[in-house]
Amino acid sequence: MIWSIAWKNIWRNKKRSLVVIVAVALGIIAGVFIIGFVEGWSKQRLDDAVYNEVSHIQIHNSEYLKNEETNLIVSDPERITGIIDTLGEVKSHVVRTKIIALAGTSWANTGVIIYGVDPDRERQVTKIHEKIVSGGGRYLDPAESNEILISDKTAELLKIKQFSVTDSVIEKLRQEEVPSAVLEKLEAMKDTRFRSPGDFREALGSELSRKEYEGFVNSIISEAINYRLRNKVQLTFSDREGNPVHSIFRVCGIYKTTNTGFDQMTVYVNAGELAKLYGDEEILIHEAAILLKNIDDAGKIKDKLIALAGDNSVRTWKERAPDAALMNDFMVIYYFIFIGIIMLALSCWLSNSLLMSVL
Repeated sequence: MIWSIAWKNIWRNKKRSLVVIVAVALGIIAGVFIIGFVEGWSKQRLDDAVYNEVSHIQIHNSEYLKNEETNLIVSDPERITGIIDTLGEVKSHVVRTKIIALAGTSWANTGVIIYGVDPDRERQVTKIHEKIVSGGGRYLDPAESNEILISDKTAELLKIKQFSVTDSVIEKLRQEEVPSAVLEKLEAMKDTRFRSPGDFREALGSELSRKEYEGFVNSIISEAINYRLRNKVQLTFSDREGNPVHSIFRVCGIYKTTNTGFDQMTVYVNAGELAKLYGDEEILIHEAAILLKNIDDAGKIKDKLIALAGDNSVRTWKERAPDAALMNDFMVIYYFIFIGIIMLALSCWLSNSLLMSVL
């Protein structure tokens, strides 16, 4: 009986009830949107961390992560990789050489970490080969020598990523229905090469009106990018004795992930080519990365490997990418908070209606 009275009381003041219903509905819609956005962001970061950066599990010399010296290699790597091969939960794994170096071109220099890899094995563990940008060449070829794969950010820092307005660029912009008035102004910039996005944006700003610039700058920049593939990059680093080593590599491709910090520091070369430079035909193994069939098995496989890894350290993706782990773990809390807020709002509304019906 009280419920029927409460229901009638809710609609006794239709305006009040509709305001509450609309407010709750909008709150639920906004909450669902925010939760969906955060969850998508969290899953994207987790996917990038696992499939581009750290895999599910990594093995290093126990001192390597404290001081990334060339001589701190994985102890007894053949035994370790043999153990990994026996684990049914493992989908694939790869070993890498990692050396801190200075990368330079005729125009600029920047610090990088060289990843010496087996390109075929690396394809099975990471998705870097899927991240090659449009017009950015190709992934490493095991049969080619002295090739280097760098990121879009590194290319920008080394001024290999350049910008120029050419006839083909103007034609592509015309097909995108950029106004003729804008294209005519771009003619004044034709065939001038700009070695930084800032310089190119400044030049566009001086040629175009504010409205034209705000409307078409992104389209113009995306079409005007010109990666100088096959450009020479000099890598300078120390060999096992601490002596400086210099070598020239040619850019075969440009990749881009969502993690600019990772991109800025990471370049890839063939491990065999790198081994010839630091004075040892044996490939140094600083890191073993393991991709599992199921991410939930990471803790269990870590425990197995710790018992067999000897002097090496074993870390899961949660320890190597704590930001991704934190976002992933907190999604459960977000769900509870969201559901709690909805239930609190509904219970307050219904309680108020019941109280009014009694009074």
